Amino acid sequence: MLNLQNEWNKLVQKKSTIVLFCLSVIFPLLVGPAIQMMQNKFGFTAFDGESFPLVILSLAVSFYLPLLLALCVSDMFAGEQEQKTLSFLLVRPLSRYKLFTSKIVCIGIYLLTLLLQVCLSSLITGAIWLENFTFTGLLMGLSAFLLSWFPLMAIGILLSFLALWFGSSSKALTFSILLYLVMVVLTYLFPTVAQWLPAYDNDWYQRWINNGINIVTFGRTLYLLSFCALFFTLGYYKFSKKEF
Repeated sequence: MLNLQNEWNKLVQKKSTIVLFCLSVIFPLLVGPAIQMMQNKFGFTAFDGESFPLVILSLAVSFYLPLLLALCVSDMFAGEQEQKTLSFLLVRPLSRYKLFTSKIVCIGIYLLTLLLQVCLSSLITGAIWLENFTFTGLLMGLSAFLLSWFPLMAIGILLSFLALWFGSSSKALTFSILLYLVMVVLTYLFPTVAQWLPAYDNDWYQRWINNGINIVTFGRTLYLLSFCALFFTLGYYKFSKKEF
């Protein structure tokens, strides 16, 4: 895709991206030995090699990955507008639709890369440090991480649309974080309202693991697809009309 390679190169060449990639790998590697030492000290097993990746995933999808997603989105849209780099891209023989689409695809690849890094690191940690690491657990952990890409990407597309309303990356990032926190609070306080928000599906992987394909998971899949299509369309419309 035109401009996708350019967007990806800009993203991975940033020092912040390299640091966050490293942290994504290091965090599970540090948590695993710490959990094992605590379990040995107190003589009980709270987490084993099979459940450890799912514990790390639960923490990642609830706090860590949405924060990194908000940082990436605010950089790619409001940040580039603030630095006046988008105006240079628009003089190239490249339509605004292709430019916007390449940014969204780049965000999706970035999110998938983060998920796979955390996944592989947690699987390796569980295999080395914790007991009861099984092939079934490996497949379940990998599937859970891959399934989590979908609801997180819905959040990313929503944040991309909202970031277009800001001319500063710091303002876009602050608003994105506050919005996500509000969505999380609504999930616990008003679950009926929260069902209309993508943060409601942070436990998406648990529903698939526990229930498989049923009417509920199929319905939520259609809803998330519609949500992504709606905010992608709104985002492109805003991007096509915006003055840079």
